Amino acid sequence: MMKKRALFQGALIAALTTSAIVAVPAQAAEGFTDVDYTKDYGAAVKDLTARGIIKGYTDGTFKPFANVTRGQVAKILAGLLQLDTKNVENPQFTDVQPSDEYYGAIAALANAGIVGAFADGRFGADMMITRGQLASMLTAAYELDSYSDEARLPFTDIEKYSDAYYAVLPLFEHEITKGLTPTLFGLNEKVTRAQLTLFISRIEAMQAKRVFSTFTAATLKAKYVEAYSANNLTEDGQEIFRIYQDSNQVKIEALQEGAGYFMLIGYNFDKDENYEVVESQKYKVTVIKVDGQLKIDCQPTDELTPGAVTFWEEELGINPKTIKLTTLDGHAVSEKVYTYAPMNFDGWDEETIPKGGSYELNLLQAGDYIATVSDDQGKTVRVGIKAESDGYDLYTSAAIEKDSVFISTKEIGFTVKEFKMEQYSGAMYDHKIIEVTQSADGLTIKKIGKGDSMFAIRLDGAKGEKLYVQGMMFEVSGVTSLYYELMTQEQMENPIY
Repeated sequence: MMKKRALFQGALIAALTTSAIVAVPAQAAEGFTDVDYTKDYGAAVKDLTARGIIKGYTDGTFKPFANVTRGQVAKILAGLLQLDTKNVENPQFTDVQPSDEYYGAIAALANAGIVGAFADGRFGADMMITRGQLASMLTAAYELDSYSDEARLPFTDIEKYSDAYYAVLPLFEHEITKGLTPTLFGLNEKVTRAQLTLFISRIEAMQAKRVFSTFTAATLKAKYVEAYSANNLTEDGQEIFRIYQDSNQVKIEALQEGAGYFMLIGYNFDKDENYEVVESQKYKVTVIKVDGQLKIDCQPTDELTPGAVTFWEEELGINPKTIKLTTLDGHAVSEKVYTYAPMNFDGWDEETIPKGGSYELNLLQAGDYIATVSDDQGKTVRVGIKAESDGYDLYTSAAIEKDSVFISTKEIGFTVKEFKMEQYSGAMYDHKIIEVTQSADGLTIKKIGKGDSMFAIRLDGAKGEKLYVQGMMFEVSGVTSLYYELMTQEQMENPIY
């Protein structure tokens, strides 16, 4: 099984000091006769050669515009990532043998899920690498992603939302690539030695700015580990931190100031390959900026992630401007336990935003509650709410008080001659739970029992029409909701789940 390589810090210099860009005799040089040191690549060459990271040729040249092979890049990248190139699993590329010069590096990258084969099974170690291929390798190697939903590529030769788009976008956003021109990336253009030095130099600069906190499976005394985040967004909808993970390591990267949470779960597989949770821990992540540099702090916490309940005017029938929250016995609940505010629809598509007033209640404590919402004009609606905790998060369920419903003749579509209770299909009780009465205008269904149940009522018309009322009654914290929908015979016989 391929193991995804996690990100790391500070490994570039140590790894590259023993890796030359090309496998030819080389010597250090203070200046190369064919390098223009007034150009960006010249500054990169000067810096990298001064630190012994790259070398030139024995004739005093660097050959900045010579192309680089996929095998050469594989060797460099494996060194950058400090991959084990000795103990590797054969990736079974049709053109790469264990005796080949770059076998260890290529296999290590393949084992880490960074490179793959062409459609015909080849790796193409001797092929000159293209800018598109290099972008894909780098993005996979460093698990790069776009940090902003607003980020866009200016390059006309990259199709939006293609594989190449997602490979190049993070490199462009991190200023690792600028393109051949402001509007041309050059996906199929070959990578030169000069361009490769720029990529290396810029990746070093990027890595120096990145801040991580690392957790291993051993942290929870388990063999495997995984994580998921909660409440990890700023007010404008951007991630505060990002999680990178493989089977035995989790890395948390600071992206911008703010605070959020993540769950760290350690697990094993028993002899029957059953998933077994060994331990779990919730962490609070705080990201701050000090002297222009992000700092990340991850601390274990017992804080509960709030449970949310939404109130829509479309559903309630009134604009729920204010709320009174009480316990089941009528005692007022402190505002330290909850917040109530208009819904934030930033990032929503206009057509998905519900009409009328919309509010969100966030609860910070488990319990049974009664919410009485008001439009400030005398109209109120009661809602029963249950908030339950698994020790880390609050989960809520709610029922809008509705003891009866009226179904008009107009909605039914015909005059009902008679009706028959078909079933209490989900009833847990042996007594009637609803009562149906008929008038000239339609039918009224009224709750008369308690408990959760489903029911079906058959409606027969004077001209042989037939329709069904499929209904549900459920109770939350002492408040009952009654819902229904009209269904045809065919819909009843062929339900869509």
